[in-house]
Formats: sequence, structure tokens, C-alpha cells
Amino acid sequence: MSKPDPNIDCPCDRLQRRLALNILLDEQVIAALARAAAVLREENDPSVLDLEHAIRTHRIGIVKQRAVLGAAGIDV
Repeated sequence: MSKPDPNIDCPCDRLQRRLALNILLDEQVIAALARAAAVLREENDPSVLDLEHAIRTHRIGIVKQRAVLGAAGIDV
């Protein structure tokens, strides 16, 4: 029987990297939205509250996602 090639990643490694990348991208989007919310807040825009709510909701989702993945043994 032949040995597996060590240069080829197993599917779980690829999944872990993809999940980490997705979370990183989500965090970058949240940071950009937070900067936009700061500008809107300075201009007293009434829609800033909705944007801040969406940012908080998305941050909570990322925390939950990290918790679930951590419980499954997937470190991201």
C-alpha cells in the first residue's frame, strides 16, 4: 500500500483554513462598517443605529461561530 503524499493537505486542514479565512474576512468587513458608522455618527445620521445594530449582531455571530468550532476541536 502506498503512503499518502505529505504535501497534499487532508480535507480537514483545508476546511480549517477556509473557515479561518471566512472569519477573517467577516472581521474585516465589520471593521470597515464600524468606520462607516463612526462617520455617520459624527454627521448625526439617523440610520446609524440600524448599522450599529447590524454590526453588533454580526460580531455576536462570529463569537458564536468561533465557540461552536472550538467545541468541535477546530482552532481558527
